[in-house]
Order: sequence, then C-alpha cells, then structure tokens
Amino acid sequence: MSETVPGLPLNATGPYDLPNESSTLLRIFGRNSLWLWMDLGGLRIGSLLAGLFLIRYFGPANFGIYSSALAIGWVVNAVTDLGITRYAAREVAARPAERPPIFGVSLLTTFAAFLIQAAMLILAVLTHHAILSAIAAGLIFCNLEGTASLCSAVLTAELRSRDIVPSSITGILGMIGMTVLVILMHLSVLVMLLGLSVKSLVVLSMRLWKLRSGLPTRETLHRAPLLRVIRSAWPYFQYNLTQIGYGRVAIVCFGLIASPEKVGWFAAAFVIADVFPQWSYACSNALLPVWTKLFESKRFQDLVELRQRLLDIVIFTAVPFWIGLALFAPQVCRLLGSRYAFSAPVLRIVASRSLLSVLDGFLGHGYLIAVNQVRARQRAQVRSLVLLAALSLLLGWLWGPVGVGVALFVSDSTLVLQYLRISARIKMKIEWPAVLPAVVAGGVMVGAALATPHSISLPFEIIVVFCAYFLSLLALSRDRLFDAGRTLRACVG
Repeated sequence: MSETVPGLPLNATGPYDLPNESSTLLRIFGRNSLWLWMDLGGLRIGSLLAGLFLIRYFGPANFGIYSSALAIGWVVNAVTDLGITRYAAREVAARPAERPPIFGVSLLTTFAAFLIQAAMLILAVLTHHAILSAIAAGLIFCNLEGTASLCSAVLTAELRSRDIVPSSITGILGMIGMTVLVILMHLSVLVMLLGLSVKSLVVLSMRLWKLRSGLPTRETLHRAPLLRVIRSAWPYFQYNLTQIGYGRVAIVCFGLIASPEKVGWFAAAFVIADVFPQWSYACSNALLPVWTKLFESKRFQDLVELRQRLLDIVIFTAVPFWIGLALFAPQVCRLLGSRYAFSAPVLRIVASRSLLSVLDGFLGHGYLIAVNQVRARQRAQVRSLVLLAALSLLLGWLWGPVGVGVALFVSDSTLVLQYLRISARIKMKIEWPAVLPAVVAGGVMVGAALATPHSISLPFEIIVVFCAYFLSLLALSRDRLFDAGRTLRACVG
C-alpha cells in the first residue's frame, strides 16, 4: 500500500494511540463491539418481542399510522440534526477537543425543535386531528432519540461503549413496559408515542450525565465555534439526510398512495427484516473510530487487512440469515396474527436486507466514512434514494406492498454496487473470496428445506437447514472458515 491514497485527504492533528499488532486491534474492536451488541443486539431482543405484540395489538391499519409517524419523525430529525451526529462519530475519534461545541449545537437545535413540535402536538390534540397528533408525537420521540444517539456516537468514538449499556437497559425496559401498558389498557397510537418520548428523555438524560465533563458551559457557547461546527458538519448533514431518508422513504412514499393497512403489511415485514442488521450496526459503529485512527495515521495496510478479515465473517453469517428468513417467512408472519398474512411475500423479498443492509453499514457507515469518503457515499445514497422513491411509487401502485419490497431490493443492491466502485477508485478495491462458497452453501440450505418433510416440527427443520449450510461451507471453504473463527477468537481474546 502506498504512503498516500488518491482522493483521501489527511488533515487530522490528533493523537493516534492504537497498537501495531493486529490481534490487539481486533481485541479493541471486539471489546467496543461487545457493549454495542448488548445495546443494538441482545437488548433489542426484548424490544423486538414487545414490538411483535404491539404489531398484533395495533393491527395493520394502526401499525401503518404508527410506522408512518416514526418514518416522518426520523426524516425531520435528519434535517434538525444538521449532520452533527454523523460528524461527531468520526470527528471526536480524531479530535476529542471538538466535543463541547458539537454538543452545544446539538442541544440548541434539539431544544428549538422540541418547542415547535410540542406546539404542533398541542394544536393537533385541541383540534382533534388523530393522525396529525400521532405525527407530532413521533416528531418529539425521534428528536429526543436522535440526540440520545449522538451521545452514543460520542461515547463509541471515545471507545467507551460500555457506558452506553445502563441507559440502553433503561430504554428497553421502558419500551417493554410501555408496550405492556398500552396493550393491557387498550391505549392508542398517540399514547404509545408519547410514552416512548418520555422514555427517550430519560435515556438522553442518563447519557448526558455520562458525558457531563465535556458538555458546553455558558462561557464556551460562543457563536464562532458553533458556526464552525455547523460548517464542518455540512457534508455529514447532506449524508445524514440521505441516509435517514433512504431508510424511511419507502414507507413515506407508499403511504402517499396506499391505505394505512397496506402500509402496515409492508412495515411489519420491514421491521422483521431489520432485526439482524441491527446487530451488524454495532459492528459498524465500533469499527468507525478504529478505522478512523488507522486511516488518519496512514496505516492503510492494517486498515485493509482488518476490513478483509471482518468482511469474511460478515458474508459467512449474513447469507444464512437472509436465506433462512426468506424460507420461513410465512411461519414468522404467522406469529403476528392472521391479519399479516400478506406480509409473508414481502418478507421473502426484503429478507435480502440481512445481507445488503449489513454491507451498507459495514462498507458505507463504517469503512467509507472512516476513510473520509463522506461526499462519495452521500452521492451514492442520493442516487439510490431517488431510485427507491420512484420505484416505491410506481411498483407500489402496481403491486402493492410486494412492489415496494422489490423497489427496496433493487435500491439496496444498487447502493452496495456503488460502494464497490468508490473503493476501487481510491485504490482500496474490495475482494470477495467468501461470496462463492457462501452462496453455494445458501443453495444447499434451500435444497435441504425442500427435501425436509413438512411433518417435522419447525424448530427441527430450522436446525437441519442451518446445519446444512455450515457443513457445506466447511466442505467448500474450510481454510477461510477457520480463519474467520480465528478472527472471532482474537476479537474476544
């Protein structure tokens, strides 16, 4: 690897204290990931179970309103955030002194947006607009949750992911408790969103307490540093707007042409398909500060080697989740109740997010942001965002929720292909030796599912299918599979 890489500006002045040994790098990444997995992964299991009961209770129509309110809330939050969250995720890792002005801008925008959203909520409630009230409550929830995510990003950038866990446990317990309360007392979508807003306020307060030593004071809240942060975060603002919009635009666009019930069918499948990617986002978030420090210290060879070793693990683990979720989509949707039978064909399609969305987080949010390719990723997301919006409207009008699922698959695939072109252009081309054996083993999974008698129990059938995958992978790519195992051991060493 050459000393300089075309297209990758090196302008950091902060210290880079990562060790030289790759095994030690993996342990740092593994320790950072452990706590994030507890937040985005293990602890979300409780949230997922609560969400399944919530989906059953609301039904497709009310769940469609609930999902639309959250989708609109996250898009608006991407605007009011000004890109500060994404900017902080990388900048604090490179320049810790930037933390006070970053928090100054974020807290000011959060408070200003909250005042406007609270006024909107009061007006909607007084005029008895149920859907508008739900949207206003969704705006408040996403506003508070977005600022809590900023705190999480700063703690991760400082390699303090463990400090996120207490507030995350509180958040998950709050989510579960609110879900139980809404179901038992037969409460509305509005009450659910307001309860979640209170939960997010508590989580935000706990995380701000963990970061209290670096919060801005009245003496440090000067106009010049705050404006400098806003200008510096501008590329991240555009990127954050397109990223958040990309994740929600399918629901928003489909809601313009379809009934809340059909939106609920698609949203239910989307929520289920997003479970495994939530685990992978912890990996991406934990990798970002490590990769950033390697890149800014010009350790390009170490960066590429770490990327390749972890990419093999991503492929080997994501493919069976994709195939398994597509195979057992009807059984999974049956857990939601008979009203969600139409979600099964959608889930078969959007199950591809178990691979494509994971690659988006790994290569996009983790790798391309670390190597300072924010604008390139943003342009890629804009293209896919426009494609997704257009296809969601067209195919959603023609084929309903299934059409929107197809639109999501096409845009996800297009986005990942653009990442590969960006990596090749900056002379850090990505190699895929793990793809062929993983895909072949995935085909064996499908064959095993078709050959297994339907009279056997579902848990046993799932075990058979996944065993077929890993045994096939062991036969096809034994050495690379063992290398992946050694990498995992290094991460937890």
